[in-house]
Amino acid sequence: MHNTFVLSYDPLMTDPSPVRLLEFIRSNGFTYQYFVPFYGTVFIKSGATLAQLNGSYMPFFSPSSYVLTQIFPVMTSGMLPQAHWDWINAAVPPPLPEAN
Repeated sequence: MHNTFVLSYDPLMTDPSPVRLLEFIRSNGFTYQYFVPFYGTVFIKSGATLAQLNGSYMPFFSPSSYVLTQIFPVMTSGMLPQAHWDWINAAVPPPLPEAN
C-alpha cells in the first residue's frame, strides 16, 4: 500500500529550482510515483511514512520553505479532474493522469 502526499512549495523559488526539485523527487528512494497538477504542487505516492519522507526532503530544501502533508482520501476535497482524484484515492497507484 502506498501513502499519498502533497508537497507545496514556492514555484518562483530559485534554490532549489523547480527543475532540480523534480529531479530530486524522481530520484528519491521513497518516491514510488508523482505528478504535478499545477505549479507549486506535487502529488507523491510513497510507501514511506510522513516522517521518513519529510526527513529525506529537509536537507534538500534547506533553507527554503515547503509544506509536506499526507492526504487521507476521506478528509480531502477540492476541484480537480476526476483522473486526479482517482490517482489520489487509490491505495495501489494507477497509471498517471494526463497532464492538463
